Amino acid sequence: MLPYVYRVTKYDPADRDQHGSYTGAELSVSDHGPVEAAYLHAVAAFAEDTGVDKLAIREPQLGGFAHFGLEPPIDGYGLAELFPAGPAGFHDGALVPMAVGQELVRAMLRDNGAWCRLEAEGAFTVHVGWDQYLYIGSNRRENRSMTVAR
Repeated sequence: MLPYVYRVTKYDPADRDQHGSYTGAELSVSDHGPVEAAYLHAVAAFAEDTGVDKLAIREPQLGGFAHFGLEPPIDGYGLAELFPAGPAGFHDGALVPMAVGQELVRAMLRDNGAWCRLEAEGAFTVHVGWDQYLYIGSNRRENRSMTVAR
């Protein structure tokens, strides 16, 4: 367990009720633009601050025959261009460079059907949760990374 875990979100904290539930009008889909780019920039900043340039895929999951996402399904779950072997290259323990890790985060934000946790053991972890929440864990508390994420 990493000592610092952050929830990065596009949802304005002012739009939460007394129980912490989001009540605003922001959609829970990726915008494929500036908000998505900001999420990816936050991932890169935290990884850079922890000295991470490769990530291991953990707990990989691929969607089944039913598709419940808000975006249309993507052939090959958005993995075809990331792995020479397509989805077969998406397995537990596979090491990927940071650029591929960011593209996996993008695929998760877009609900392409592939999900995983990405980690550099003992230093860094990232995954996308429900409704576009991005969770980043780090072994260091870095003000620069938090500033970028804000």
